[in-house]
Amino acid sequence: MLRHDAAWLLEQYQDEPLAIPGLPYAWLEGPRPWRVERDCQTFRLQAARGSGPALDYDEPVTRLVAVEAGILHVQRAAYSDGLLSNYIVDGPSGLRQTLRVEYGAKLPPLGDARLSNGIGTAVVVFDSAGRPYLPRRAPGQRVFTSRYHCTASGETVWTEAGDFDGVFTDNICRELEEEAGLTRSDLEWIRPLALCREFLRAGKPQLFFAAGTALDPAALTLRRRAAIATQLARGRQEILDDVLTEITPETLNLCTIECSANLALAARCPTV
Repeated sequence: MLRHDAAWLLEQYQDEPLAIPGLPYAWLEGPRPWRVERDCQTFRLQAARGSGPALDYDEPVTRLVAVEAGILHVQRAAYSDGLLSNYIVDGPSGLRQTLRVEYGAKLPPLGDARLSNGIGTAVVVFDSAGRPYLPRRAPGQRVFTSRYHCTASGETVWTEAGDFDGVFTDNICRELEEEAGLTRSDLEWIRPLALCREFLRAGKPQLFFAAGTALDPAALTLRRRAAIATQLARGRQEILDDVLTEITPETLNLCTIECSANLALAARCPTV
């Protein structure tokens, strides 16, 4: 229940300053030594739109309340809150258009309690030759299905950690291991690139990372296939055994919007 049409999304939020020209993401902050401030109250979604899909476990996630001068104000939310808000804005509820009536061609404020605004994390891993490692998403994912995507991505799980690395870097490293079989020890470096807001899910915050590895294609393949085997054993395959490593205008059209944004932001990083 999301309209994956970059041109349409850019028109919907044409008054927002773009993080990357031509891509539907708004800029929040560039990389800096972010500090995390935790709100003691758990988020309660207002005006929930029906009931979401049945979940084996409704994982607690990290919601962005506000950003100010390098401080990320966060609070605990439920993953299901996102399934009832940011993930269905183009569904029968018409939530995107309701918000557009109120805010025009601007994203809703982060504090609008009709949106969960769980913080997503995404990373592109580059090999020693500077080539990106982009697995194809498996069919049936809730978003960005069946296209080449970031090496890993996912919602930030709520944790008792109090610093940026403990909350966000550790989270994307867990996603890397789960989705592509890469552990933090497989990485030579990892760093944040930017904090943005995604037009597709009505301003859902997204932290983009880049990372580097010295592993060769054979080692990456072994890890990927082991990860897929684990996913299949759990009953939910996240990636296919199909990877894109060469970026051209033609292959970029096969990538998700999020992957394109991550690549563009990484291109600005001098160490990539």
